[in-house]
Amino acid sequence: MRTTLRTVAIILLILATATLAWGTFGRNRVYENSVSVWESMVKSSPNKRRPHQNYGQALSTAGKLNEALNEFNIVLKLDDDGSVPMRDIYREIGVVYFRLGLYDESVVAWQKGLVHAPFDSGLLNNLAIAFMKLKRLEEAASHAETAARSNEYMPEPLNTLGEIYLMKGDPKRAAQYFKKYLYLRPEDSRGYWNVSLALREAGDLEGALQYATQFLAREQDPRYRPTAVQLVQELRSRLKKP
Repeated sequence: MRTTLRTVAIILLILATATLAWGTFGRNRVYENSVSVWESMVKSSPNKRRPHQNYGQALSTAGKLNEALNEFNIVLKLDDDGSVPMRDIYREIGVVYFRLGLYDESVVAWQKGLVHAPFDSGLLNNLAIAFMKLKRLEEAASHAETAARSNEYMPEPLNTLGEIYLMKGDPKRAAQYFKKYLYLRPEDSRGYWNVSLALREAGDLEGALQYATQFLAREQDPRYRPTAVQLVQELRSRLKKP
């Protein structure tokens, strides 16, 4: 039976979420401390922005999203002491809204961040992902392209563009962007999956099989392997390979 696009797209969507997290949750090691540590710091320095920002980040990472949003709003209300760039505050607020499924609100937050940092590639890529969620694909493509131009060594916007063009029904172009992503991040097994998916939809079954096989050779997560095995078997069957 042919694996449906709806089924195999699951990993593609997971990669989109991971891309967002990479762009917005890339932490200094200080942010890896526990929620309780930063809660204590906030109590000892209630009028300083940085402790509230770090506490909010710890809460967000722990999945306590509404509490995190409250801390980021406290940061905005405090006098600017120069310790937290405005773009970073709005970056984090946008992440919380995105994870809550409030995509319109995340767009507003990240657009405010861009006012303070117009060429921040992470913010631009996050906006592209949010616009994808809202099915505003032209705006998504525009922001992802700008992100890619702003930082040619950042692979995430290339993956985002691949997802956008797959959604737009142009799998050949999607595959080109996914390959560019892999060129910059060859160690990411999910990139091989996305190339395989796009090539399969473009009718290049040999290429799809090649990348799906490479995905299987690299990815050990049991959540994804059964679907990948199913795709490899389907492609071998259609190509009449043993």
